[in-house]
Amino acid sequence: MRPDSLLRRILHRLPRPVLDALRRLRDRWSVWRYGEGGMAWTINDLAVRVAPEHRLRMGPIYDPPVAAYLARRVSPGQLVVNVGANLGVYVLQSAAWTAPDGRVVAFEPNPESRALLRRHLVMNRIEDRVVVEPAAVGGAAGRATFWRSGSDGMSRLAGPNPRLDQAETLSEEVDVVTLDDYWRDAERPPDWLIMDIEGFEPAALAGARELILGTPDLGLVVEMHPDSWHLCGYDLDRTERLLAELGLRPVPLTGQRDPLRDHGMVALRRDG
Repeated sequence: MRPDSLLRRILHRLPRPVLDALRRLRDRWSVWRYGEGGMAWTINDLAVRVAPEHRLRMGPIYDPPVAAYLARRVSPGQLVVNVGANLGVYVLQSAAWTAPDGRVVAFEPNPESRALLRRHLVMNRIEDRVVVEPAAVGGAAGRATFWRSGSDGMSRLAGPNPRLDQAETLSEEVDVVTLDDYWRDAERPPDWLIMDIEGFEPAALAGARELILGTPDLGLVVEMHPDSWHLCGYDLDRTERLLAELGLRPVPLTGQRDPLRDHGMVALRRDG
């Protein structure tokens, strides 16, 4: 057995309070070793600074066809919305693509992920251009149960993700907002919407109906999780009808054969 596999097995058997204490010690050691400024890193050739204990979750090669698609289209001065921001891979890149005066709004309901995201904003000196919203995005405003395992990006609403270690999964109530409500009285609509919310993307798109129909130039890039759509009351047929109503056509970005039957990132383009 590999040493790292043995270590993981040992750690998984430790009580949750002990694991949390070990994580805090790891984070303190990281700050002592590298300082509050983090360590130099790259994400798709973009020079950034990150918390070293999480560097492998942030590249250095991360969804390269998606990054290339966005880098060619996102412009300086634009406003990008990242729903399901997690540690900030797309936030950091979006801030660079929209520099020097563009802005990013990042939705992240997981408190552990959100704390790391805020650290990364400070490390990269972009906290003045990024708004972090501590909420999930869905089809209706309210409260819902969020299931999380540390800061893992596969945490989600409605039920624990079977791909996560169930022994480390916790549940808590979080706020849920709709993008229509959030932007109804805003000074300007976003230029781009990037979304990865582990199966709740159809509901979130339905909750952005006014925004999408009223913003013809809005660019949309969404990670599709068709095997999890049932968690928010959707299936293939209902999702296809929703996209048709919104005038959106899914185009695969990560090599999927079928953009609505296979998991992967898609661009949602206007039919016209």
